Amino acid sequence: MQYSNLTIVILLFLALCAQGCTTTGDHEITVEIQPSPTASPSLGDVRVRTSDGMRMVYVPEGEFKMGSNYEETAYARKLCREYYGKDWPAVCTAANFGDESPAHIVTLSSYWIDQTEVTNGQYQKCEQASVCKLPKDTSSPYYHPANYGDPEYADYPVTWVTRDQAGDYCNWAGGRLPTEAEWEYAARGPESWLFPWGNSFDGTRLNYCDANCDGGPNDPTVDDGYADTAPVGSFPSGTSWVGALDMAGNVREWVADWYGPYTADPQVDPTGPASGKATVPHGGSWLDLPFLIRSANRGGDPPDYSRHNVGFRCVKDE
Repeated sequence: MQYSNLTIVILLFLALCAQGCTTTGDHEITVEIQPSPTASPSLGDVRVRTSDGMRMVYVPEGEFKMGSNYEETAYARKLCREYYGKDWPAVCTAANFGDESPAHIVTLSSYWIDQTEVTNGQYQKCEQASVCKLPKDTSSPYYHPANYGDPEYADYPVTWVTRDQAGDYCNWAGGRLPTEAEWEYAARGPESWLFPWGNSFDGTRLNYCDANCDGGPNDPTVDDGYADTAPVGSFPSGTSWVGALDMAGNVREWVADWYGPYTADPQVDPTGPASGKATVPHGGSWLDLPFLIRSANRGGDPPDYSRHNVGFRCVKDE
């Protein structure tokens, strides 16, 4: 069957209008074509979780070096010595960084990760739904006159929650806690940077133990404006390669894995040891110095541990 040019134009117009069109005058036509809902996500994509309003960023599948090699742990010890001065021999030993080695190649499937740490206001929704338990301490992280339940601090990261409380929240929200590998990949990226923004520490990109912090050795050369926690997303220059914020500083973040030693073998979507006595927080906090804020830094805390500098974020499979 043959069509005239006019018929073809009309058919094309009708097809476009099926996707949505409006007329703005007698002769001008504006066509709005919506993206396909089945389009595959890509780096830079953001979506909003309906349960709590959290923005999630997409982490594409890929490969990175997890953990630290000798040069990277040597740099960590150097940073440690800079802040501990004459006391460094008791703190900055190679053994204190040994659990970051050996560095090993990890391949991960794609997933989504929360753009920020879960806030007081978001956690309160889960608590009001009778799913999540109250944080252990609702009064103050450290210096704040108030915290959980106070609207003024609704955008601050929730603290004083255990690993299991964090996991309960993520399940309620429609996700789960990240594995240690997923957390580290979202922070370091394919280049395996030491910090979310690169390989050199920059105190203007995060909330850490600076001039406002008197909980121990601090960095008097920087004033980040906060004595303890800051509203999530307050340091956009510290964003990671996928657009995740506060993956260095503010609060340490629980992951799902039990704490255990690394092996040199390449791994695919690792989930850590099958059991253990301690779990892993990552990312450092407002109370920590630069050598503890490196993305590969790790340690073990009991799963029922909670403090004024520990929070979390969630992930969801693609």
